[in-house]
Amino acid sequence: MKIDFTRKTVLITGGTRGIGKSIADLFYKCNANLILTGTKKEEIDRLNDELKAQNIVNKRYIQADFSSEKSTNDFLNELDQFEKIDVCINNAGVNKINDFVDVNLDDFKWMSDININMPFKILKVVGPKMLEHNYGRVVNIASIWSVVTRPGRSMYSTTKNAIIGLTKTLAIEWAANNVMVNAVSPGFTLTELTKTTNTKEQLESISNIIPAKRMAEPHEMANVIAFLCSDLNTYLTGQNITIDGGYTNV
Repeated sequence: MKIDFTRKTVLITGGTRGIGKSIADLFYKCNANLILTGTKKEEIDRLNDELKAQNIVNKRYIQADFSSEKSTNDFLNELDQFEKIDVCINNAGVNKINDFVDVNLDDFKWMSDININMPFKILKVVGPKMLEHNYGRVVNIASIWSVVTRPGRSMYSTTKNAIIGLTKTLAIEWAANNVMVNAVSPGFTLTELTKTTNTKEQLESISNIIPAKRMAEPHEMANVIAFLCSDLNTYLTGQNITIDGGYTNV
């Protein structure tokens, strides 16, 4: 079986680092026409300059700060100019850990705006295009904290459970139009950020509580997402695929 995204336009938010970058790298190898977002203007300008220098025409980066109303609206207006978006992967997200009694409501609004309001707004633009063309694949990136939780995750778990609710509802509304809508919930993943924010001892401690005895590699998330977004997936919709090495079953 071969996954090929030739002539498919794919939107990936948060596509400059971590899991998002791994998804983008795999989809690029599979011939997708990529639209990738990132927050920092300087980084986006540099990445687009590199693409231009290499004469790469099937990938472009758009600067979008989803915590800014103006930046959000500018991005949505630009997104609306595309005739069709075949695949939408809502990957951009933020997290902040705090006990509920100490939660700042501004932090909750910030997290909600990025983690749930933004995917909602993007799908309001992208969804009708998919329905019109009778084709679409959507993957919303949730988290193991949509399945289980820990102290300090009240804000994050709330937003990630919300994205599961949106996923399931859109799946049943759009299934008859050949639009498959799923969520993927990554477990502990060995991104660059994870490596730089944890000591070797902390990484080993995390690995020891996972039945697989290791953290996931970002490409292991990308592989599952590629299948969900491909033409190989013709019937799987409304699901939350948890990729965690068995952690949530302990």
